[in-house]
Amino acid sequence: MILISEPVFSPRPWGDRDLNRLYGIASKEPIGEVWLLSDIENMKTRLVVDSTTVYPENIVEELVGHTLPRFPLMVKYISANEWLSVQVHPDDELAKLHEGEPWGKSECWYFLGEGQVLAGMKEREKSIHDIREKDLNHIHLRRGDLLSLPAGIVHAIGPGSKLIEIQQNSDITYRLFDWNRGRELNLERALDASRPLLMPTLKERMKRFEWEYFSIEKTDSFSGKGICITIGDKPSLYVVINDLLEMETEFLAVTLGPFWSEAI
Repeated sequence: MILISEPVFSPRPWGDRDLNRLYGIASKEPIGEVWLLSDIENMKTRLVVDSTTVYPENIVEELVGHTLPRFPLMVKYISANEWLSVQVHPDDELAKLHEGEPWGKSECWYFLGEGQVLAGMKEREKSIHDIREKDLNHIHLRRGDLLSLPAGIVHAIGPGSKLIEIQQNSDITYRLFDWNRGRELNLERALDASRPLLMPTLKERMKRFEWEYFSIEKTDSFSGKGICITIGDKPSLYVVINDLLEMETEFLAVTLGPFWSEAI
């Protein structure tokens, strides 16, 4: 059985109006994030097979092998025309302590084209309250590169970046700097959450990536090119970059649509 995810959309001030056009979404702000798979309240993605609809929470035990507070992973497509906020996410311990959430937000990014990010502090003793662009490592990415960021790394995604984000299923973000957009900052929580000694890991032209939360493998072994995400010991998600066609294996399938057929 193949479950097709129906994405939900998140407008952002730094977003990409091309996404509004491609997905037919009318919103005052441009769409920045397409939530391809989410189990977050008010942003849950429907999973459809034939005439049946379920939600990620309904298939946790089947795919993971045991019960959890919610589906453990979130998958997004991000397209940025401007810098995202300079931000940090809490680890599991702080998310439980401060937010009453089951886990924090470690994440990784699979780039669909050229991109740029700020990630990791240059000076380990730098005050978090004064963080600016110049204080973070500027990393340039190419199509097919993967960057993993454990919770606690201060970071920002840069303009022109298009990527698939695979993360723990958490929506906790603490902003340190927002390019004078006037949105709320969260400096004290960010100070608590930041881990200056941590640095991101870059895998150029990623073929396979193993992490404690999941593993990712680039594949074209099915009808389309994409990345396969494994939770535990069995394949769980297949993010298809071009059209999703018939597959006999049981996968939770997420599609970006035919306009990304040349992305990988």
